[in-house]
Amino acid sequence: ASLMGGIVGIWRTGNLTGDIKANQNTVILRDSEISTTEDITEDIVGGIIIDNKIDGYVGNASADYNKVEIDGSNIEGNIIGGKNEIGQANYNSVIIKNGSFVEGDIVAGWAENNIVKGNSIEINGDNNLTYGNLVGYIGEDKNITHLDNKLVINDFSSAIQTVKSFDKIVFNDVQWNINPKFVVKTDKYGNEYYSGNGGIFALSDISNIGNIEIANIGKTDLKVDDRTYLIFAFDVNNNKQELEKLANINGGKVENYSGVAKVVSLKMDYKEKHIDGLNINLPSLSAVVTGVERNKQVDLVAKNRAVAAAFVNQGTDLIADSLDTLSRDGKYGVKTFAAVHGNRSKYDVNSDIKINGWSTIVGVGAENEHNGGDFSWGVFYENGSGNYRTYNDFNNEFFRGDGSLVYNGGGIAARYENSHGVYTEGSLRAGMLKSEMTDALSDGENKYGYESETAYYGAHIGVGKIFSLGDDSDLDVYGKFFHTYTEGDSFNVAGDEFEFDSINSDRLRIGARITSNKENKFSTYYGLAYEYEFNGDADMTAQGLKAPTQSLQGSSVMAEIGFNYQPTPTSPWSFDLNMRGYAGERQGGSFNVQATYTF
Repeated sequence: ASLMGGIVGIWRTGNLTGDIKANQNTVILRDSEISTTEDITEDIVGGIIIDNKIDGYVGNASADYNKVEIDGSNIEGNIIGGKNEIGQANYNSVIIKNGSFVEGDIVAGWAENNIVKGNSIEINGDNNLTYGNLVGYIGEDKNITHLDNKLVINDFSSAIQTVKSFDKIVFNDVQWNINPKFVVKTDKYGNEYYSGNGGIFALSDISNIGNIEIANIGKTDLKVDDRTYLIFAFDVNNNKQELEKLANINGGKVENYSGVAKVVSLKMDYKEKHIDGLNINLPSLSAVVTGVERNKQVDLVAKNRAVAAAFVNQGTDLIADSLDTLSRDGKYGVKTFAAVHGNRSKYDVNSDIKINGWSTIVGVGAENEHNGGDFSWGVFYENGSGNYRTYNDFNNEFFRGDGSLVYNGGGIAARYENSHGVYTEGSLRAGMLKSEMTDALSDGENKYGYESETAYYGAHIGVGKIFSLGDDSDLDVYGKFFHTYTEGDSFNVAGDEFEFDSINSDRLRIGARITSNKENKFSTYYGLAYEYEFNGDADMTAQGLKAPTQSLQGSSVMAEIGFNYQPTPTSPWSFDLNMRGYAGERQGGSFNVQATYTF
């Protein structure tokens, strides 16, 4: 008798058409005992299609996505993930874990013809496979297509009788820089087996292996010349020649992506290695680190960080603009004000990142006469939100990510203009900046985003003089200095640690603005300004490796046009519309709309 998760049996002669499926079946044996002699069990199969005899068949026969899981069990018999006697057997799996004992053939995928791909055998932890024969794929047709059938080794370093016909063997969480040792142990069923501290041990046959992959090494701080042992074998059959072949595939070079942050270059190495415990020399295959570098895809995270800081900087512009507007209507009294700032900006740190954003400021203040001049002040709440798209690549795969920025804060601002038109102004602000990304990074199998939240603090000071050009026009010449400090942060992406340094931004703006038609309901103004960013450096390390500094430093020029509307000379309302264009380090455009009400 056999134990099967799903079976399709065909007992007929003649033509047959249509789809035949034995898919998505699961067999789980947990804490079980199965003996061939006692239970007369031949096979344990996830899904199988059995062909008695078909003279002609037209259709699609699939034994796909079946699973057999052996959990803490003693099995004497053959285990097959999926078998198909007339078609394909794809993406079937056999999982062995928790101290199981298996004696017999263990086959991931078995197809008589067509294709066999994506099947796997996964070994987890300390199990006894000393009498197990592991086979990745079986195809009775010599022309069968086999792809990506793999043996996955998770923290397992014991003996296996036979390992053959795998497109690749994947080693997860290997041990580095150890002296390999194998000893004879007894499992919980009383069976003896070879147990080791690094690598698998092929006792009789290792053959027809396509390639070797080493995965999940992101948590290890690797250095050049570090070594891990992967496979040992007795020098029987063609074992030695198989290990020598694997050591020379692709010239022996393997480029391994460690998590999302590192690229680890490895070289396969074949040698005779003395094995402690057994006191013999065995043919061995090991991997040696030849280089550890930053994965360039992480540079995008540093670029996003710089652009996030620039977005917060733009909020300071809105504060300065609000001070200008508060004093523009010339009315004394308590004032409430609200402004909306929309912009689309691009920064030289990454020409592919364009931010679409909105910022708002609402507050209350006052304007009063003081020593022959005008003194205006306000306290405010500010909020900004932006979004952008990114494009990144990993191992020649290109993918799109989406980012969002939100800041919330508040502060105080004040301005004094004396009777000669000379004014000084300043502001203080503080808040929290939150940035989120989806699908920003990849490890080859999955896409990852991240989230960062940091505090920001800002201040600005400005001086200027307003020159009268006539009864209804004037010229405002000014210089303003803006400082913004954004705290550092750290976060984890796919097990890799990212650390942001703090960012200091120091900008100097020098400009001039002409206002005309001051005595009318509609007044207009035009301006030009030059701005220089002295700092704005965004530094980041990913898993201890420094990414290139992304800097906002550089020059920008700004041109503006604005309109101010006061319904009547006695109306408490005042409205202001401003539009700007930028070129240089910052490129793009923006507009502001502000309303002020004076009590």
